[in-house]
Amino acid sequence: MGDRKRPFDFTLKALCLAIGLASSGLSGAATSDSEFDSQFLRGLGQNVDLSRYAQPGTVIAGDYELDVLVNRRDMLRQTVHVMDGDGPGEQHLCFSAADVQRWGVRVDQLPDQPQAQRVLASDCIEAETLIPGASFHLDMASLRGDLSIPQAYAGTVKRGYVDPAEWDDGVNAVILGYHANAFHSKPDSGEDSTDYNVNLNVGVNLAGWRLRHNGNYHYNDTDEVSEYAAQNTYARTDVDRWRAQLTLGEYFTPGSEFESIPFTGVQLGSDDSMLPESERGYAPVIRGTANTNARVTVSQDGHVVYETSVSAGAFAIDDLYATGYAGDLEVTVSEADGSERSFTVPYASVVQMLRPGSSRFNVAVGRYRDDEMHDEPSFAQATWRRGINNRLTLYAGGLVAEDYDALLVGSAVGTPLGAVAIDATLTRAEGIPYEHSELNGQSYRLSYSKMLNATGTNFSLAAYRFSSEEYVTFADFAHLKEGDASSDSLRERNRFQLSISQSLGEFGNLNLTGLTHDYWNGRPDQTTYQLDYSKGFHWGSLSLSATRDLEEDDESNTYMLTASIPLGDGNDHPMLSATATFDDDHSSTVRTNLSGTAGDERQLSYNAYVSRADNDIDTSTSFGGDLNYRTSATQLGTTYSHGDGYEQYSASATGIAVMHSGGVVFSPDRAETMALIHADGAAGASLSNGMGNRLDRDGEALDAGLTPYRHNSIAISPRGLPVDVELKSTSQTVTPRRGAVVRVDYQTRVGHPMLVHVDNDAVPFAAEVVDGNGQHVSLVGQGRMIFLRGEYPELQLKWGEGSGQSCRLQLPAPQQSDDISTTGYQQVEASCVPL
Repeated sequence: MGDRKRPFDFTLKALCLAIGLASSGLSGAATSDSEFDSQFLRGLGQNVDLSRYAQPGTVIAGDYELDVLVNRRDMLRQTVHVMDGDGPGEQHLCFSAADVQRWGVRVDQLPDQPQAQRVLASDCIEAETLIPGASFHLDMASLRGDLSIPQAYAGTVKRGYVDPAEWDDGVNAVILGYHANAFHSKPDSGEDSTDYNVNLNVGVNLAGWRLRHNGNYHYNDTDEVSEYAAQNTYARTDVDRWRAQLTLGEYFTPGSEFESIPFTGVQLGSDDSMLPESERGYAPVIRGTANTNARVTVSQDGHVVYETSVSAGAFAIDDLYATGYAGDLEVTVSEADGSERSFTVPYASVVQMLRPGSSRFNVAVGRYRDDEMHDEPSFAQATWRRGINNRLTLYAGGLVAEDYDALLVGSAVGTPLGAVAIDATLTRAEGIPYEHSELNGQSYRLSYSKMLNATGTNFSLAAYRFSSEEYVTFADFAHLKEGDASSDSLRERNRFQLSISQSLGEFGNLNLTGLTHDYWNGRPDQTTYQLDYSKGFHWGSLSLSATRDLEEDDESNTYMLTASIPLGDGNDHPMLSATATFDDDHSSTVRTNLSGTAGDERQLSYNAYVSRADNDIDTSTSFGGDLNYRTSATQLGTTYSHGDGYEQYSASATGIAVMHSGGVVFSPDRAETMALIHADGAAGASLSNGMGNRLDRDGEALDAGLTPYRHNSIAISPRGLPVDVELKSTSQTVTPRRGAVVRVDYQTRVGHPMLVHVDNDAVPFAAEVVDGNGQHVSLVGQGRMIFLRGEYPELQLKWGEGSGQSCRLQLPAPQQSDDISTTGYQQVEASCVPL
């Protein structure tokens, strides 16, 4: 077997050498008159024509995904399309208009505007043709491109920007997501019972619209009652111009300003996911001055979050990514002469804050949705936020309905002492059956966030709300007007919540969370707070928590200790954990868990436990476990538990099915945005997403969980491919819209691999193999060996343009061979007839 593999190994080495020689022609040509001497490849008096490699930067035409470095400071991931030109070695390196926009080129400053617009409208935009003085150098060895743009035309590179023209609606499809569960209970006394439950997510994608329906089916065999509960049904589409979503049907309003309202109607609202990362959330504009061409570094909590080069003079950095809600920014300006200076930009944010000049809006019109109500009130609601400057964001909202009005105004301010948001909501309600007058109420809300760098203390959330006795939310109003008096007892007076985290360095982390609220109309006050401590050790981790619940004069305390220990090294080691819980009633529970994964792709996960509970009356013991297994089509699960007086079993299945024009494809992962992958003949190949999904017998699979409006890399691993199938590419980039099913087609070459030995001594090493259309197929390796896959009506070998420098390859008819089963390829002899 070793002798049979050797010619193949030689051929691979020869092909690599030929590629290396080509690379020498690309990068080794320091000047235009430098050229590789083909005499080094002389074979029996024949020279190989390497003219196609004579020009630096020459590559085989096609698409290449590269890291493009703009003016040596900003890195972008882009695709360059390489086209062959008319002259020898002439090539065009083409980009799209969306790529140019990401470069931040000041198109309006280009000198010849008519010419610039013609170039931008073409299918091939070359940097040198569009921008005077620009240059683009392609380095295939590192899959990188260096783009230089003159300062006069260089603007700000839009980090993370994706042109809406790239957003893909996907294919028309019908989507069915499901989670089915059967739960069987077997008590020692009483009747056995089984519950069946199916959660359904149904969708139709058609012409840029996404129709969705969510519901739940339940059946119990004891009372023999079956019930289907529809949760909501709606249709949605994108409004690119406003970076917003238009929703029709049953949905919810956002809860950032007013409380979230379930409604049936229409809503148009901003969608932050349509914006690049550099425009989402809040980050301040950093302004400064450089004395020379300098490097600016921005750090937060000791970590570099941004670095760029600036020209001498004033600069402004306005494309920082949002970096959480707190932590001052340290800015260091490193001048060309080696000097440095630093300054601090206060950074604290609350959820209401926006970048300077940014706006968000939401408008909803419809009817309050509650299946238990007979007369749901209609309403119209609008909210708006605007970032005024680095420190100030203003926001407002209004809600109008019959017998009810609400007005909200507020502002969020960033200060050196932290970020604060304060707003006031005024409401008017009338027509409530047992209220004899109009209710006019107010509610005030205060939010605070701050990171204390000196102590490492993070006030990640601190909020207080006070509501007057006559303050009524729209949801409360709808139920009160219906005559539901129980809603009156739920009206809050005060609410305070707090979340503080404290880093203790090598000694661990401490967290405190708390919530307290009281009500009008006599409902008991409620308070809950919890203190957590955690620390990692070389042997595992340890955590402690203490929880206190207060309701009027009653209080209860719970304490919990958890230790987790990995059993072995590596990612697949099982984890042993033990948890002990104690409370004031002298009750305690000790539970031990063993969990882990198994399989080449971690497709099997398991968990087993044993638990012991003690109190003043008795002691009980229980044990059980669960298994979950992922296939390429679904996730299967089963559980078992046994305790004093009972046994329980369950089985479940989870997944999604997508029906499209070519058939049906399944996936174990339920997701909103997906890629439908198709590769003819590639059944069994696995997706490179680490989840173990494989292409089905039709060569199709779903890659679920894509990020909408962003570039997503979709890759196929050759692992598992049939021996007679080859992928022409293994990775592509898609940019789906929210909820889309984008189709990704991979071209394959189907046919048994063949190692051909050419018996014509005139054929030199590195001769090119082309098909009947003149397309490149392969190269001749050492010992006149050629590696081919599939069948070709006609093949020619060419090593020059002159007479006697080409021949027609004559392959024998395909036949069964033991070589395929032992080596994976067939070895044949072939002659080459001179042309």
